[in-house]
This record gives sequence, C-alpha cells and structure tokens, in this order.
Amino acid sequence: MFDKQYRFTGSHAEKVSALTSIFDEVAKAKIFERNLDVYMNAPLIGFLFKRKGTKNSDGAIADQNIFPEQLINNSEQLKYIFRLILILDTQHEPDEEARLDKAFRRFGADEADLQLFDSYVLGGIDVLYEKLVGGSTDPAEYINRMYDFVEEFNERFNEGITSKDILDLCRANTE
Repeated sequence: MFDKQYRFTGSHAEKVSALTSIFDEVAKAKIFERNLDVYMNAPLIGFLFKRKGTKNSDGAIADQNIFPEQLINNSEQLKYIFRLILILDTQHEPDEEARLDKAFRRFGADEADLQLFDSYVLGGIDVLYEKLVGGSTDPAEYINRMYDFVEEFNERFNEGITSKDILDLCRANTE
C-alpha cells in the first residue's frame, strides 16, 4: 500500500493540475506545490465535507501522476490518514470494533476500504477545486477564495471547540 504510482485521470487530473499550477506569475505562487500534497490533503477534505468521487476518463489533459518514491517516502503519513478515515467513517463500518480491526489488524486488506479511501481522495479534490480554483482568473481572486475556504473550514469544524473543551479532554486522558 502506498508503494505504487498513483494516477489521477480525467476531470480529476485537470483539477489536480489547476490546484498545482502557478496562479500568480509575479510571485510564482501555487495553492499546492505537488500532486502528492493534493493527495495527502484531499481524503481529509473529502471526509470532512462528506464528499466522495469516482474515477473518470473524460478529461482534456494527460493524467497527473504521483511517483512511487514520493508515496513510499510519505507512507507513514498516508497510512495515518487512511487509518483515521477507517476509524471515523461510521457509515462505511458501523461497528466500532470492526473499524479498529480494519485500521490496525487488517490494515489495507479489504478492497472496499481502499476504494473508500480513493473515493474520499477524489471527492476532496472536487471540493478543493470548487472552493479554491473554480473559475478564478486573477491572483486576487485566488487569495480571496483561499481566505473564504479557511473561514468556512474554521466555522464548520473549529468554532464549536473551546479551550475549556480541550482542557477537559486532556484532563480526562490523564486520569
């Protein structure tokens, strides 16, 4: 697992290309530096935004690839992300013990789990493209979209958490 070339095809290849392209020629700024960076963030975004995608081949550009060396060098982080999704996705596997078993004892053995991860990767790419790129034409628009995405992310996932909640959680884990 995470030791073979990964290929984005079709519309997802176009979206990954847009997410890794320079959007400001003066500053040489990009949203993501490499395809691997998109791949590592996309499954988390897909899961959090409850978006899954499916592979397709209807694109106007060549496939976008991640080479095996990059995946191997980042396999521990990728396994961590994969395990998080297996543990947290109660729709895929409702039984908590079975989720833990899949994440640690039978890690990567179930083809359905691999497909689940890939669907979150593709869904996350869709979300990232829609939120960060979709129709932007000038650097200021890209920056505004990034700011709006961070604000939305904060409102959706962080505003309900207070420092007291974090402190209570830390205390509960030390008792």
